[in-house]
Amino acid sequence: MGLTRQDIVRVGLRLLNDVGLNGLTLRLIAQELGVKAPALYWHVKNKQELLDEIATRMYADAMPGRVPEGTGEREALELASRALRRMMLAYRDGAKVFAGTFMTDDSLLGDNPFQARVDAGLEPHLAGRALFTAYSYVIGFTIEEQAVYPVPGERDPRYDVTPTAWVFDEDIEGRFADGLTMVLNGVFGWLDDKVAP
Repeated sequence: MGLTRQDIVRVGLRLLNDVGLNGLTLRLIAQELGVKAPALYWHVKNKQELLDEIATRMYADAMPGRVPEGTGEREALELASRALRRMMLAYRDGAKVFAGTFMTDDSLLGDNPFQARVDAGLEPHLAGRALFTAYSYVIGFTIEEQAVYPVPGERDPRYDVTPTAWVFDEDIEGRFADGLTMVLNGVFGWLDDKVAP
């Protein structure tokens, strides 16, 4: 059986944890697979296309499916935000990999937590803005978190000696939860001004 796109993605994910995003190259993946780099170009055109596939695989492997029946829109968005962060933290540089990538499998996109508002008259693009705001917070927070802790549990010592060390306190979960609450308060306040649920 020949080399497949999924073989390349699987090896890319494994190597990502070993070498990080900057060290991940198509040449390294080819070496690991025992082929020459041009063999990969039949399956992925460039590193960005590889990252799109890797991010899609990360998402497919980690994100929950449908939201349980009866889950409110705020709870659904909070659960999805926490799951997205856990997914990115499972890989070295996971947030940088995921940021700005193109999902290659639309079937992975879940339900719109604001569908009831859209049905009540909210313009769909406004629901999209609300989702993108929460999504952007989670990715941005996780990129910063992985800068301070490039390897899980290992804090970069540079953050201990800067005048802003107080910004990077040890209570990461508390910082994430508080920030998410602030963002969601803003999102839902803004949505409530547009149309009631």
